[in-house]
Amino acid sequence: MNKKKIVAIIPIRKNSQRIKNKNFLNFFKGKSLLELKIEQLKKVKNIDEIVVSSDSELAKKISKRYDISFHAREKYFASSSCSGSKFFENLARCIDGDYLMYCPCTSPIIKQKTYNLFLNKFESIQYKYDSLNTVSILKSFIWKDNKSLNYNSIKAPNSQDLPNNYFSLTFGINIISKKNMIKFKNIVGKKPKFIVLNKLESTDINDKTDFKIAQMLYKKTFA
Repeated sequence: MNKKKIVAIIPIRKNSQRIKNKNFLNFFKGKSLLELKIEQLKKVKNIDEIVVSSDSELAKKISKRYDISFHAREKYFASSSCSGSKFFENLARCIDGDYLMYCPCTSPIIKQKTYNLFLNKFESIQYKYDSLNTVSILKSFIWKDNKSLNYNSIKAPNSQDLPNNYFSLTFGINIISKKNMIKFKNIVGKKPKFIVLNKLESTDINDKTDFKIAQMLYKKTFA
């Protein structure tokens, strides 16, 4: 049986919405989130190719310096006008690989052993599930339309006793076949397998406060 090609994709938008140029700012010892993510992925076993997908010339230059592939994203697919589903479908069509591993820069504190464990897990479940995705357990009192969703509000439990079957996608590591990413227009399949990350590795950067907190956590973890 021929080995299936696994391609790690790092998505980058030139004009990030909430933090200007967040993927290119100095994050740790003069290196940006993009540079650190590339260095992380270069150390991961079983990845056949790393591709930066972006509309940014700076991202293209950084990719060339690290000797990895670059996908020039069309303007529409890098805009806020493009839905997530359209973006995922187009991205999958543009990348040459059997399995696509989606790894945003905004999850910088995922450890090397976690990447390796993730891919080892994928080897064992790929024929039973159609995607493997990192999540965190959502331990919150969740309400919708004036109704509690995950607990009985008349018999409210302690927070530690809330159920463990509500998850939040961290988007840290995601792997799905190219075929299914096109079919489902998503990085999550119809029958996904979830890998629960701890709170540290679930760190996600969305705003300036997240960026500063992630910097401190990264320094404490990797310095």
